[in-house]
Amino acid sequence: MAIEVGDVLAALADGSRRRIVGRLAQGPATTGQLAELFPISRPAVSQHLKILQTADVVRTTLVGRHRWHELNPDALHAIADWAVDLAARHEKAPSTSRTPT
Repeated sequence: MAIEVGDVLAALADGSRRRIVGRLAQGPATTGQLAELFPISRPAVSQHLKILQTADVVRTTLVGRHRWHELNPDALHAIADWAVDLAARHEKAPSTSRTPT
């Protein structure tokens, strides 16, 4: 399945989800470990994780009774590639000069 930049951007639009991703950038964590770090309920953390999983930003593995979550760097690379491509196209586009009136 290809990563959709729009889905990743939408998933990262929420501050709580960005903080979860920031924590997962340091390494995998269980749902409980993530819930302890943030001033939101465990069910809210689970909902945020579900959105991040659907956008392929986070991968989850069940180990025993614990769900381990890890960052999918490919999703962040997709955003970076999109942004670099957009900037490159802008730099190649003919510039329009505007003179102040």
